[in-house]
Amino acid sequence: MPSRLEPFVNNGIFHIFNKTIDNRRVFDNSRFCSQFFGILEYYRSGEIKFSYSKLTLLDLTIAKTYLRKISRKVSFRINILAFCLMPNHFHLLLKQSKDEGISHFMADVINSFTRYSNIKLERKGPLFLPDFKSVKVNNEAQFMHVSRYIHLNPYSSGLIKSYSDLKTYTWSSFKDYINITKNNLVSQREILSLFNGNRKKYERFVISNAEHQRTLELIKYAEKW
Repeated sequence: MPSRLEPFVNNGIFHIFNKTIDNRRVFDNSRFCSQFFGILEYYRSGEIKFSYSKLTLLDLTIAKTYLRKISRKVSFRINILAFCLMPNHFHLLLKQSKDEGISHFMADVINSFTRYSNIKLERKGPLFLPDFKSVKVNNEAQFMHVSRYIHLNPYSSGLIKSYSDLKTYTWSSFKDYINITKNNLVSQREILSLFNGNRKKYERFVISNAEHQRTLELIKYAEKW
């Protein structure tokens, strides 16, 4: 595998994204989305001993003890700062905690989800493009913009029609940023700290760019024709 122009470094923040090979809309299915989230949560840890698929085979008491152990933040090789699932692709904003954390995390996630999807869809072969894309976040302004871009994706793409739908879109971390939720998948502190912890302020920041980002998306797709 060739070296990346922006190597993954500890404490570095990266926008990670990838799409399905044949534009297959795997994330139109809520069961597939839930499975993907479970996989993301499981493989954050650097202390996993076996695959996610084998977790369901464990005795319930043993499984709970094991999950408590790998859910300790000290074991995380990455932290998930934002996410969004779209019908044929995903966006993740990741912060690396341990050496090669992002590379190993993404390999585990993609391999695990591909195995699950292939069984359910009765297909074979890779599901996503072979090399996921990554962009390093270099400053606070870019950090804020990337999180906003990710959270606006369902609206700017036309998948949903209104701001109110954006606030309740299930497969994005935006709802967790504008409301206090029990979702432990996303770490909100670093982004919200740029807004003095004010969720309403962050919400206004995201929504303020909604029409501009949708216009840019329309131009991008028009140019493809």
